[in-house]
Amino acid sequence: MRAFAGWLSMGVIFAFFVKAEEAAPSPQVELEPVASLDIANTAEGAYPGGATPLSGSWYTEKSAVKLKAKAEPLVMGSIEFGPEIREKGATICALARGPGGGRLKSRFGAGLYGKNGFCLRIDQGKQVMELVRRGMVIKAVEFKADPETLYEIELNVVEDAENWMVTGRVWEYEADRPKEPAFTYRMYSDELLFPLAGRPFLVATPFSGEPVQFAVARAYMGNPFDPAPEEEVEVKD
Repeated sequence: MRAFAGWLSMGVIFAFFVKAEEAAPSPQVELEPVASLDIANTAEGAYPGGATPLSGSWYTEKSAVKLKAKAEPLVMGSIEFGPEIREKGATICALARGPGGGRLKSRFGAGLYGKNGFCLRIDQGKQVMELVRRGMVIKAVEFKADPETLYEIELNVVEDAENWMVTGRVWEYEADRPKEPAFTYRMYSDELLFPLAGRPFLVATPFSGEPVQFAVARAYMGNPFDPAPEEEVEVKD
């Protein structure tokens, strides 16, 4: 069993969870998502209930159980879902693919806290994984993406004293979740300018001419997959 075992959708299990045999979460860790896109129960051509498209054209292909961002018109598409998360640590997980066999490659990702938050984006054309805030790339690491591969995306933001620590992971679906994040970025509170407050969201720009596909998107409070170790209590005689 891997750190993430599949997610339940149309009879296929797709649910994020930690191996109970190896790392049972502490009682403070909540594994129930605060937001989830119910793609399986969405009508053909519609977008999931509770979601709000901000740009681009989003629709569900029910036979494939996928939420897709149309290639035309070509825009930087985004869609929000779930409740607002305000100045609290959170995690977003998504399962996505940006198909296309031509010279142009799509980019896609998932984020937290709406327009003033953070987004982990895969740019297949540049072969990088990017951390984006308010339209600006603030961190980039090399990532060799394959348009035919389905990727698991995980972005986590936690409070670190008076600051925020942001980590990101991307790996192939059904492979083991990386123990270490692909990047770590510290954002000082006085650098924010705008508060971290907004809804979880997905982004997609289908440069390839084929729709970008999302199979799952879920958001959690805190970091349920890497729970902080419990504090040791000193026992006095």
